[in-house]
Amino acid sequence: MRNVSALEREVARSARARETDVSNASRGSSQDEKSSRVTATGHAQARELRHAALNDVVKSVVVWTLCSLLHCGLIWALAHFTVSLHLPKRMSGSVWLLLGWMPVALSEWILQRSAMGIKLHGISGDGPLKLCGQAPLPAIVLLPPLPGSPWFGSRRVRLLLSLVAGSALAALDWSLSPFAAAIGGCSLTALLLLRAAFASIWICDFRLQQLWRKKT
Repeated sequence: MRNVSALEREVARSARARETDVSNASRGSSQDEKSSRVTATGHAQARELRHAALNDVVKSVVVWTLCSLLHCGLIWALAHFTVSLHLPKRMSGSVWLLLGWMPVALSEWILQRSAMGIKLHGISGDGPLKLCGQAPLPAIVLLPPLPGSPWFGSRRVRLLLSLVAGSALAALDWSLSPFAAAIGGCSLTALLLLRAAFASIWICDFRLQQLWRKKT
């Protein structure tokens, strides 16, 4: 009887050991599955963020290209109507001044709205928002500053450059011809487009580097 009970004890011990091994193995496999799921989720999120950054670059370049084409169309339309309708110099000069001032003054604003996704709401700017008085403004949402901003200079610099650009186009119209002013305006538009494309690509590369650092 003692031998039989000893054998039963050994069998029970071996059965418990097997159950323990099976439970440990199942726990290890479940932990491995959880870790693999977490890793797969992290890779998927990183992939989505990379795709979003690349899509933002494409959208920004498309927006700037469309704006540049619109500006060039307005420039050549003004040159055509100036010649065909024989507009006086004062009238045409004021419009040339506006067409030269507008793209430079709005360059940073358009880049803020397009470089990190199309943002139609909120307020963009170089620095903090200055409120008039103490009235709360809950509807105002400040957009996050762009990496490396300002890309077209500070507000004072942009104001000065916009006045110089507008005065230069008006001077070309007055001194030479509307055709010369149109060429100068298109050259200005091309320079702004190149600057915006470089800024969009640089911002995308900065975002990808930040994602890589977080991943490592």
